[in-house]
Parts: sequence; C-alpha cells; structure tokens
Amino acid sequence: MNLEIILQLAVLALVVAARPLVIGLLAARRGNL
Repeated sequence: MNLEIILQLAVLALVVAARPLVIGLLAARRGNL
C-alpha cells in the first residue's frame, strides 16, 4: 500500500472516531447547563 493511502485511511478513521467524542462533549456541556 502507498503511504498516501495509509495516511488518508488514518485521517478518515480519526474523523469517524472523533465524531462521537465531540457529540458526547457537547451533550455533556448542555447537560451541565
């Protein structure tokens, strides 16, 4: 596999993994308010 492809897959994985975390943080902040 090319390094570019691996980097792109890594970025996509980070974005997919970060979405639930961001939503959880926003929900936690709204819940605290």
